[in-house]
Amino acid sequence: MDVAVVACKDVVPDEVRTSARDKVARVGRRAAVLQQAEVRLAEAHDDPGSAYVCEVTLAGHGHRLRARATARELLAAVDLVVEKLEHQVERLKGKQLARSHQRRRAAAGPA
Repeated sequence: MDVAVVACKDVVPDEVRTSARDKVARVGRRAAVLQQAEVRLAEAHDDPGSAYVCEVTLAGHGHRLRARATARELLAAVDLVVEKLEHQVERLKGKQLARSHQRRRAAAGPA
């Protein structure tokens, strides 16, 4: 999976950059259809309680998953986004399996 980490108007420390890249790539391995990921890290200006925003977009083969989270620490925001994406990937895999499941074909065949 191709993961791009982009910082908006800030310099992101290398350990945060590598951690974000590794965590998002791990989520992307769960669904083979997802090929690209873009991680955006920025300071939160609209939410006074949070200091950082992490936005992730996973894309590939007609599917697009997006998640956004805010937190006081940059790594905490990354962790929250990864949790949201894991849930979305599980739902996507469930939909794909339901389409190709054998019982569904047998029920729809002779009517």
